[in-house]
Amino acid sequence: ALLTSAALGLAAANDLPPAVANTQNAADTPPTPEEARKLITVPEGFKVSLFAGEPDVAQPIAINYDDRGRLWVAESFSYIEWKRKAQDRISIFEDTDNDGHFDSKKVFWGKADHLSGFQIGFGGVWVCDAPHLLFIPDKNRDDIPDGPPVVMLDGWATDAEHNFLNGLTWGLDGWLWGRHGIKKPSLVGRPGTPDKDRVGLSCAIWRFHPTRHVFEIVADGTVNPWGLDWNEDGQPFITTSVVDHLWHVVPGARFQRREGKDEHPNPYTYELMKPISDHRHWDDGPDATARHAHAHPEQGGGHAHSGLMIYQADVWPEKYRGKAFFSNIHGNRINMDSIQRKHSSYVAKHEPDFLLGNNPWFRAVDLKQTPDGNIMIAEWTDLGECHDRDGVHRTSGRLFKVSYGQSKPLEKFDLQEKTTDELYLLTRQPNVWCRRAALRILQERSAMDSFKVYLDISRAISTQPELRTSLPTCESISV
Repeated sequence: ALLTSAALGLAAANDLPPAVANTQNAADTPPTPEEARKLITVPEGFKVSLFAGEPDVAQPIAINYDDRGRLWVAESFSYIEWKRKAQDRISIFEDTDNDGHFDSKKVFWGKADHLSGFQIGFGGVWVCDAPHLLFIPDKNRDDIPDGPPVVMLDGWATDAEHNFLNGLTWGLDGWLWGRHGIKKPSLVGRPGTPDKDRVGLSCAIWRFHPTRHVFEIVADGTVNPWGLDWNEDGQPFITTSVVDHLWHVVPGARFQRREGKDEHPNPYTYELMKPISDHRHWDDGPDATARHAHAHPEQGGGHAHSGLMIYQADVWPEKYRGKAFFSNIHGNRINMDSIQRKHSSYVAKHEPDFLLGNNPWFRAVDLKQTPDGNIMIAEWTDLGECHDRDGVHRTSGRLFKVSYGQSKPLEKFDLQEKTTDELYLLTRQPNVWCRRAALRILQERSAMDSFKVYLDISRAISTQPELRTSLPTCESISV
C-alpha cells in the first residue's frame, strides 16, 4: 500500500502543528533571534552566528548531525504537559551554500508524543518517545520513513515532568546510550515482555545494542542526567542537576542521589559514589531559591545543567581541547570545566564561563561538536527553567553556531560513500565527530545483514506480542 505524507507524520517545514500554542503570558516577548545573537558574549577570537530561529525552528530539545553533515533537530512541543497530541517532530536543516545559515528544511517525522532525543544510524532513526524507544527505518536515506515506527522498547514513564527518558548518543562501545531522571521509575522491556522480566530504573544511564537488542543499566544514581559525552581516553561523563553537576560514568556504579533519596533498592551496594566536580555553581543553603541564577552569577549561574560536549578537534585553541562545555539553565550561559586525571578517576575544575547569553530568555538545552570542528547550540528560548511553572513559549527557539577564527566551510560530503579504508583513516582524524561517525559506519557495515533479521522480528513482536516465544532469540543469530 502507498504511504501518504499524512500517514508518516510529514508536514510542511515551517508550519507549526495546529495544537501548538504559547501558555506564557502574552505580554512576555523574547528578543528576536538576531537581537538575541547580538547579546551573546564569547571569548576573543570566537564568533556566534544564527543558523536558524523562529519561525523556522521551535522548542529544539536535541540536535545531531547525519553522515552528510546536515543538522537534524528534535522539536518538542509537548514539554512539559506531556499530553499525547502526536505533534512533536524531527526536522532536517541544511546549509547548501555554506553561508552559516540554513537554506532548506524538511520534516522527517512529525507524529511523536513525548519527543526527547534521537540518533541516526543502522538504516534509520532511533527516537526517545515515551513510553517507547522507536526505530524509524529509512534504509535508502531519502528522508522519508520507509514505514511506521518500530517499537524496540516500551515501559518508559510518561508522567515524570522534566525527569524522563532522554538522550540518545552512540557510545564508543557500539551501543546506543541514553539517560533517565528520578521522579518516576520506568519498567522497560521488549513489547510483550512480562513485568517480572523487565528492567526497572529511575535516575540512571542505560544502553541498548542496535543489533543484539540487549538493554541494560550502565550506572545508577544522580538526579536528572541530561548530558553525556566521552573524553579522548574513551571515558564517559554526564551532567546533571540539583546535586553536583559532573560525574565520571564507571560501569556498574551506584551514584549519590538527591538529598533524602540516597537509599538504594540493592542492600548489598557499596558506599554510593560521589561526583568528580570539586565545585558547585550555587551556594549551599536551606532556601531552594539559593540554587538559582540571580543569587550566584559569579559561581556559574545555578543548579540546573543540560547538555555536554567535551571539545576534541584542532580548530579551537589548544587551551580548550578536552574541556567540558555544558549549559547552565538558570544562569543563561555555557559553563566550562577542565577534567583532570586523579588516581583511577578524574576531578572537574571550575573554569571561566565560556558563553553568556546576557538574556533571561536564553535556555540552551543541547550542544554538539560540528563536522567542521566548532559547536552548535540548541537554545529553547523561554523565561521558565526546567519546571516551567510560568507557562511555555512554544513558538520560539534558536540554533546558534559558535566558531573560532576564519573556519573554512566544508565541501559537500557523504561518509556513507567512503570506502572501508577511507573510513579507517577517518578514525585517526583529530575531529572527534569524524572519528565517531566513521566507527559507527564500520560497525553498520559488519552488522546490517543480521540487523535486517532483528528488524523483522521487532516488527512482528510489535504487532503480534504472542509471537515472542516462537521467534528465534537474539543470541541464536550471529552478528
